[in-house]
Amino acid sequence: MPEPTRGPLYNEQESQSIRQENYEKTQTFNLFQDAMLWQARQMRIPYKAMFELTARCSMKCRMCYMRLDPPQIAAQGRELTTEEWIRLGQMAFEAGTLDLTLTGGEPMLRSDFAQIYTALSDMGFLLRIFSNATLVTPDIMALLRDRPPQSMEITLYGASEESYRRIGGWPEGFTRAIRAVDELRTFLPSLKLKTMFLRDNADDFDWLQKFANDRALPLDHTLQPFPAVRGACSRAREMRMSVDELLAFYKKHHFSDINADGPVPDPEERRSIFCDAGVATYNIQWNGDMVACNVDDDPNRPIGRPLEEGFAAAWEKLKDFSCGKELPEPCKTCPVYGECGCCGVRHRIESGAYDVPARYVCDFTRRLTGHPTLPDEVFKGQE
Repeated sequence: MPEPTRGPLYNEQESQSIRQENYEKTQTFNLFQDAMLWQARQMRIPYKAMFELTARCSMKCRMCYMRLDPPQIAAQGRELTTEEWIRLGQMAFEAGTLDLTLTGGEPMLRSDFAQIYTALSDMGFLLRIFSNATLVTPDIMALLRDRPPQSMEITLYGASEESYRRIGGWPEGFTRAIRAVDELRTFLPSLKLKTMFLRDNADDFDWLQKFANDRALPLDHTLQPFPAVRGACSRAREMRMSVDELLAFYKKHHFSDINADGPVPDPEERRSIFCDAGVATYNIQWNGDMVACNVDDDPNRPIGRPLEEGFAAAWEKLKDFSCGKELPEPCKTCPVYGECGCCGVRHRIESGAYDVPARYVCDFTRRLTGHPTLPDEVFKGQE
């Protein structure tokens, strides 16, 4: 595997210094954001949102939980127009939304991305972008230089063209993404890299970590991809590492994400849904549906349609999102509930029900922290 040598590199001391400098630049703003989000929770203001501009993507990653191909999109509805997204932006801003993420699919796949981005920027949003960086054209690069987003998160799928071919079916995407990262980092202090480790790219860890370190960029990773939701063409269950493989991966790379000796949350304070979904945050999907959680595809979930019924009426529907989602019985007394991080939506995606624990997550967390796994009957037939 080749060394990640594109662009000027830093030694570890310089890299740490740059990361600290970038952190200090954003720390005051982060405190402001925390205060704003706290206030939004108290008053149930729709402060933070995601606009899913498209379900299409330049990559065809086999583990993606929500990518749709054009025929699937046509069967489920239609993508919103440029004017509709801009109108939604106006409605959201007037309702109190300030923090707005543009995502997909791959949002830059839309030919009108620059038009939508510019209009939302003019409104005054604090814009964030989630992208795979394979479609950052010179025009889009110039746009981002002129109007830098508050932050940008780029997903990398591996350390070579071969990894990109195996996972996403597009070898050239690797070169495009790396080139974009090296230019974006010259003017975006809040650039972050993300990746998802699977059987097909687990051996790329050291390269990706070195690539990030050499460029003074943070690298977040996911090890337990979601199964498909909303009709996606996903093979995540097949591609993700088994629990045994995950444990070996943790040991090999000396991860310490989970604090097994941390405080055990009071059973009375445990909830199935513990994020701000429907309280201060929301998502508008590619077809205009407003939902509290972008990965919950329960047919009974509350859905608002702001373009049809108005923003306030659509937002009001989401207040009931957490209702009726019972915490799985074993989670009520689980000693590693605080380290697990598995919400009711994840339980449902894995097990088919909000109140049935996700075996994949449960077995891994318990074994990682030295606790015995639960009996088979708890998981109701999950492998």
